[in-house]
Amino acid sequence: MTDIFIGTNPSIETVYEETPSGLCAIITHPHSQMGGNMHNNVVMAAWDTVLKKGFSALRFNFRGVGRSGGEFEGGIGEIADLAAAVEYVDCPVIIIGYSFGSWVAANFLKEVDLPCIFISPPTGMFSFPSLKGFNVWSVAGSHDPFCDQETLLDIMDKERVTMIENVDHFWFGDEDKLQPYLEKKLELIRSISY
Repeated sequence: MTDIFIGTNPSIETVYEETPSGLCAIITHPHSQMGGNMHNNVVMAAWDTVLKKGFSALRFNFRGVGRSGGEFEGGIGEIADLAAAVEYVDCPVIIIGYSFGSWVAANFLKEVDLPCIFISPPTGMFSFPSLKGFNVWSVAGSHDPFCDQETLLDIMDKERVTMIENVDHFWFGDEDKLQPYLEKKLELIRSISY
């Protein structure tokens, strides 16, 4: 596992663990101004699952968080941060976006075609682009006040949306319900994409 800085304007604090798999999952964190960072419980649950499945893994702090330079830019700069992370990795990429990180990834998909897994996308707080026909899957808790289920089903192919009962937006104590979902989706993406 390596702590590195990527990009130059600003430099982004990153943790990268490379495996021989030839595939890397890049994990994005929740809202920078609401305490989100790359050490979040959901980010770490995804990190552990990705490595368990043999993928390389990269997580990073958006600009203005932790030791990353710059300051919060409302999404525009954060999309550039994700682009720098994708550019840094020298193999095919899967993005796992949690909360605000999924919104950043959804907007990044306007520029690139990469498979993504969204965890608790905050469709009740942010306007998401349509993701129908994209290689995007989503999981959210049935008690998530920030993920509007109707909106989520409007922007995504219904068969790619999974709701997990009795889970809220933060997954505290429910990370074990998330990990089997991620394992299945990572295997699916590996089989159809690469």
